[in-house]
Amino acid sequence: MVKNSGNIDQKYQYIGFLPNSVRIKENGFWGMNDYNGDVILPSNYIEVFTLSSGYGLIAARDAGFWDIYDYNGNKLNSDKIEDIYPYYGMFGMTKIRIGKSWGMLNKFGKIIIPANYRKIDKFGKGIKLEKENSDIEFIERKDLIKLTETHSLPAYKKVKKPISKSITGLSKYKSKTA
Repeated sequence: MVKNSGNIDQKYQYIGFLPNSVRIKENGFWGMNDYNGDVILPSNYIEVFTLSSGYGLIAARDAGFWDIYDYNGNKLNSDKIEDIYPYYGMFGMTKIRIGKSWGMLNKFGKIIIPANYRKIDKFGKGIKLEKENSDIEFIERKDLIKLTETHSLPAYKKVKKPISKSITGLSKYKSKTA
């Protein structure tokens, strides 16, 4: 805000303009407003940012957990998300950690891959999902596109495809003990 004297009002410690909102820091806490100055999320979060999908989702963290909100300030999840990788780079997906396990959200904030995996990594033209018992699954690009476009949880079993360890290149690193 600009006062008549031309000085900037010091109400906010930070103001960042985004495509559909304004990220603000006030009294050491983060919030989100729309361009009219109406509050989307009040300034009481440790961290706030928009997700990369462009579908009007906001990630906000307080007390150690992340919540996902729409641009009306409606909370979209009930899970205790501990880590979030919003710019995962594929199809507007967001990688999340709940407890010790990883999963994925689609661009609408819905869990499309349950947090049941020890690791989730990009691999070739898709993603590799590693379970606690080291079993590996692969979801191809075309199936990822189907997952990210849905508003509801799809029949996940239809897109799971096991892959052998030789495909991942893990087999070439076997020890050569006699």
